[in-house]
Amino acid sequence: MRILGIDPGFNRTGLGVVDIDGAEVKHVWHGLCETSPGKDFSGRLVLLRDEIRSTIERFLPAVACVEALFFQRNVKTALTVGMARGVILVTVAEAHVRLVELTPSQVKQGIAGWGAADKKQMQHMVMRLLKLAQPPRPDDVADALALAICGGFVAHHLEHVDKSLTRAAGR
Repeated sequence: MRILGIDPGFNRTGLGVVDIDGAEVKHVWHGLCETSPGKDFSGRLVLLRDEIRSTIERFLPAVACVEALFFQRNVKTALTVGMARGVILVTVAEAHVRLVELTPSQVKQGIAGWGAADKKQMQHMVMRLLKLAQPPRPDDVADALALAICGGFVAHHLEHVDKSLTRAAGR
């Protein structure tokens, strides 16, 4: 199963693609979508949409895992990230890609075994899980790859639950 992980941001959005086959996880690609502060707000959202759409068309993921919005102290940052996240969710839905949303602590728990793992621990664990020569940088990319890994296992589990419920209902 191919999974696209997306760490939403307004200035920088991390993207990561992995393939999961059983317990084996393989790195496919990662990248970063950066928008220029000098560009108008709506133009930056269009750039983000186009980058997400292009990544979906290029890699054809079965699932997209997007980080759920969490509490932000800075209201302006929360609003801009929320708008970027909305554009991402619409783009994923338009492409008919299954969506999984996970909180940062769920991803940290799944990757590092501890819901309060720091950025360096997450980068190191992603590097080890994907057998990369060095930790993925910047943090946004490592987070996107971590989202892809966790989202893939969650989606795989949900598929089995759905099939079990369908069989139990006699369909």
